[in-house]
Amino acid sequence: MILDVTHLCDESLRDGLDHFNGPIWASHSNCRALVPHNRQFSDEQIRELIQRGAVIGAAFDAWMLAPGWIRGETTPESAAVTLDTVVDHIDHICQIAGNARHSMIGSDLDGAFGREQCPADVYTIADLTNLPRVLSARGYSQADVEQIAHGNFLRFLRRAWSNR
Repeated sequence: MILDVTHLCDESLRDGLDHFNGPIWASHSNCRALVPHNRQFSDEQIRELIQRGAVIGAAFDAWMLAPGWIRGETTPESAAVTLDTVVDHIDHICQIAGNARHSMIGSDLDGAFGREQCPADVYTIADLTNLPRVLSARGYSQADVEQIAHGNFLRFLRRAWSNR
C-alpha cells in the first residue's frame, strides 16, 4: 500500500509519517514557501518526505500556484499562472532535494475544474507536453526532465510494488 499524503493537514501528515512505514508519496501537492496555504507542504515537510523516498507531483490547479488566489475572481491570466509557475514548484522541491529524483507531474487535471483554474498556457491535456521544454529552459538536463516527466513516477511505483 502507498500512503498518499496530498490532502493531509499538518497534524495528519505528522501522524502518517510517524506511524506508516511503507512507501509515501504526494500525488498532487505544491510548496508552501511559494504559495502560503496549509494545503501546501512546508520546506521541512518536503525534507521529511524526501528522506522517506517520496516523490511529489506538482499540482496544476491555479489557486495552488498563485498566492492570494480568490476563486471566481482571480484568473490564470491576471495571476500570470503558466507552466513556468508549475516549474517554480518543481524546481523548489529539486533544490531542497539537491536532485530531480523527488519531483513528478501530478497535475490534478481530473475534471474537477476547467480552464478557469488551469495555467493560462494549458488549453488541453496535450499542452503538458510543453513542460519538458520549460524544464530544459530552466537548465534541467534531458535525464532530469525524463525523471520528472515519468521516470520518478515509474521508479517509485516499481519499488513500492516490489515490496509486496
